[in-house]
Amino acid sequence: QIVAACTAGEWLEDELYECFRRAHPYRDLERSDFDAVVAMHARGRSALLHRDGIGRRLMATRRARLTAILSGGAIPDNADYRVLQEPEDTLIGTLNEDFAVEAARGDVFQLGNTSWQILKIEPGIVRVADAAGASPTIPFWLGEAPTRTRELSEEIGIVREAAHDPEWSVREAGVSHEVALEVARYLADGRAALGAVPTQDRLVLERFFDESGGQQLVLHSLFGGRINRALGLALRKRFCRGFGFELQAAANEEALVLSLGNQHSFELEGVFGYLDSRSARDLLIQALLAAPMFTTRWRWNVGRALLLPRLMGGRAVPPPIRRMRAEDLLAEAFPQAIACGETLPPGDIVVPDDHPIVSQTIDDCLTEAMDVDGFLALLARIEAGTIETIAIDRPEPSVFAHGILNSQPYTFLDDAPLEERRTQAVGRRRVLDVKTSDELGELDPAAIALVRTEVWPEPQSAEELHEALLWMGFVTDAESSAWRDWLDELARARRALHVGERWYAAEAARTGKEVLRGRLEALGPVDADDPLIREFSIEIRELEAAGEVLSARFSGKPGWCNRRLLARIHRYTLDRLRRAIEPVSAAEFLRFLCRWQHALPERRLDGPRGLMAVIEQLAGFQAPAEAWERHILPTRVKGYQSAWLDGLALSGEVAWGRLWGSGGSAARALPVALFPRAASATWLSLGGARDATALGGHAQLVREVLDARGAMFHTDLARATGLLPSALEAALCELVGAGLVTGDAFSALRSLFPPRRHGRRRGEPLMPPGRWSLVHAGAISPSDSSAAVELVARTLLSRTGVVFRRTLLREKIPVAWRDLIAVYRRMEARGEIHGGRFVAGFHGEQYALKDAVTELRASRKEPIEADVRVIAGDPLNYLGILTPEERVASNALRKVTVASAPVETSP
Repeated sequence: QIVAACTAGEWLEDELYECFRRAHPYRDLERSDFDAVVAMHARGRSALLHRDGIGRRLMATRRARLTAILSGGAIPDNADYRVLQEPEDTLIGTLNEDFAVEAARGDVFQLGNTSWQILKIEPGIVRVADAAGASPTIPFWLGEAPTRTRELSEEIGIVREAAHDPEWSVREAGVSHEVALEVARYLADGRAALGAVPTQDRLVLERFFDESGGQQLVLHSLFGGRINRALGLALRKRFCRGFGFELQAAANEEALVLSLGNQHSFELEGVFGYLDSRSARDLLIQALLAAPMFTTRWRWNVGRALLLPRLMGGRAVPPPIRRMRAEDLLAEAFPQAIACGETLPPGDIVVPDDHPIVSQTIDDCLTEAMDVDGFLALLARIEAGTIETIAIDRPEPSVFAHGILNSQPYTFLDDAPLEERRTQAVGRRRVLDVKTSDELGELDPAAIALVRTEVWPEPQSAEELHEALLWMGFVTDAESSAWRDWLDELARARRALHVGERWYAAEAARTGKEVLRGRLEALGPVDADDPLIREFSIEIRELEAAGEVLSARFSGKPGWCNRRLLARIHRYTLDRLRRAIEPVSAAEFLRFLCRWQHALPERRLDGPRGLMAVIEQLAGFQAPAEAWERHILPTRVKGYQSAWLDGLALSGEVAWGRLWGSGGSAARALPVALFPRAASATWLSLGGARDATALGGHAQLVREVLDARGAMFHTDLARATGLLPSALEAALCELVGAGLVTGDAFSALRSLFPPRRHGRRRGEPLMPPGRWSLVHAGAISPSDSSAAVELVARTLLSRTGVVFRRTLLREKIPVAWRDLIAVYRRMEARGEIHGGRFVAGFHGEQYALKDAVTELRASRKEPIEADVRVIAGDPLNYLGILTPEERVASNALRKVTVASAPVETSP
């Protein structure tokens, strides 16, 4: 502003200062700040201002006018790369400079709704071509976005406290009941893991191991990104000074994470006292000097101050050159900020507060990128005890920590790239129900016992026993009963000493940290009330401070453990968890299906209601007509009776008919489906309109009569058509096979079956209950199409519990897999189902009901002992589909074993 004012004419310094003071933004402008800016621009050969020190006048230099016009502006220059499509040079959009610099030729990324492949990267331009749908990566942008305000953070804290009640969410937030349930489950899962939900009045700190053997420290702070960024930087600097190592750190709106190495060991509750509100501001200034935000905002400020021209010689200065020149200006004004650490004196870096750009950059970092006042107020609340603090060690991250562990580069508080973040080494399991999550959250007692067995020495000679005594501190009489002969031999050689009830190596220490260190290495986890810990109470704290031991909870009790052994226990625990939820084999999946579809004797359903549940599960599946009542339904319903099916049909709950395909066959082998009558319109519409032109004469006559007179009893139909009983049976059989006729009860279809050995003779009059009627399958409307696809998707999920492309190969339902995937993705987003890898050996997306995931785990723990044999037309027959054997041709008389391995056929 000073340079721009002087380009219009000269000013007296006092008058220009008073002019600025009359402007509201500069009403509190100090004269020293004004003079510092003038001095900065009036210094050197490239100065933009000429200052007459005698007359106290200010004038613009010759170069100032063009610089002010071409380089002026307060909007920061982020130097995004333009994306141009070849060969038309069509502008597609822009990419962040950091992403463009890290990209390479041939990379595929997504911009808009299209995948693009990089052909060439030029200064400021990325040339691309359409990637034809190839799988892309998602670009990132490092920009300044407004963070969550204090008011919004307070509201979210209220929601976290109250939304455990779904009715509250529906009433107060106006969300659907399904969304409210999912929010309640999420909060319940987090509460079960941490013992409380982080809010504005509660900070929760959790620590857990990662795959590298290090640890992650996550502080759940619901105060927004600006305060969390300040909290993360200050804690990072405090850890650096306390342990001598730099840490990777990140902060978002709800939490911050510090990635700890093997050398970091401390009492977790003590972290809340690491920062003092009286000295935290100075500590934060020291921390931000090494953060990427400082150099970024320095570049912005020197550009705004016209010290870094955007154009030179009529051409734009390339972004990389601007970065280099900004760094040179920083080295000139504040060399300690980028100097080699070996050349810096010990202690804090002295900040040149008299330099206006340095002062402005630090102020921007403290008040724009961070909220230093809110940060100091939070520390004051912690010190006063008005905010609750909770610290907990976990075997794996809670659900509340997943967001910060997966945070993107804009949350990083250091300059380590995404692919080198230690948070990438954190193992996270698939989300299960709250009860299962709670069960999986504890350290495995079997893992603890295994580690104790592994670390206890097993010497095979006196020499090996002496070697063990040198590192394990001592061994008691009770522990060494099996080694007594060797100990006596060592004692006679004066290589072992017996003191009290303990044996020591003669040349080893008998007190202090060395003894305790050895004992912990030999014993594994030790309870906090163990006599060993009471005896070495001072030494245990010293070992903890040195990072060699950690406190944790074992079987619900506090205790201590060697850091390396505790990491091994965590690894064994996670291995058990992964085995519990890793994809099952095809054979295990088939065993699960036997449970899921009630094919096991102990899992069969009872009575008409159980029969209805089976029909709802198998809706839309076509099987030979006789197979339904001889094999499929009796396999799933205990004591099945035909009268139950007829009763459900006559009461209007169940309908039957051929939905897919057409063609003649014997009545017993006619493929028909059972389905709830309430959804019959949708099922019939999915089958589409049927062609009646290929019908025989008698079948055509019966169809015309039914079309003209509506539903008819069998005797009325025989009288109206004048057909002989055998001809009428054949005609009805043909119409059922064409999908044109159905009946009120299943007994109507059953009456068409020819007698096997005894029973009525062909030609006798039929007296089936109920009426025959035409199937009216109209074309499905676009408005009903999505509802029909969702009905099919939910039915298939109910049928197999886990759905993927191979489970649909025996289905005849005319709905494309891509349409089903769209429904399943929406259901997953709503939290109704899980997506993941549930069955091994099959590609493509897989989705499962929540109950099915739990049942899969149960079926692995409790394998089926007895064989379960089903006919080839049974929905459980996946021979050749989920198993490597050749698929058996459909034959109602052939049976297949699906619950034992290998899968076999038997007569």
